[in-house]
Amino acid sequence: MLHYRVGREYMVRVADKTSPRIIRSPLLISPLPTRFVLEYFALREELRQTRQQLAELENRSVGEEVMVVRDITKEEAKEEIRQLLNGGDTLYFSDIADKLRLDLEMVVDICRELQGDKEIGIDEEALARTK
Repeated sequence: MLHYRVGREYMVRVADKTSPRIIRSPLLISPLPTRFVLEYFALREELRQTRQQLAELENRSVGEEVMVVRDITKEEAKEEIRQLLNGGDTLYFSDIADKLRLDLEMVVDICRELQGDKEIGIDEEALARTK
């Protein structure tokens, strides 16, 4: 954090090396030492930038879709996955989780079990297309 004094105006360059901002303040009448006042203004500027970045992140995430995961037992989920895969479609774990609104980790565990029991298999052609 760099400070420049130009008459009664102070220019503060914040840690991220942005262009300096001029802070107009009669610092000479402050009861605090000048370095504290300058640090205060620099921290206010950093807070302003952080708030702006947070607002940008919040605006960016508004378009994302939120899925509410259903709370069902593993056996119920296994039966629903079997029924879904009986259609013969090639589905990724994430597709199954989205369609059935299930936790992805549970879907992966169940599919690994079904694969071990030879109830489902991996579509090697679909894997080759994604590489």
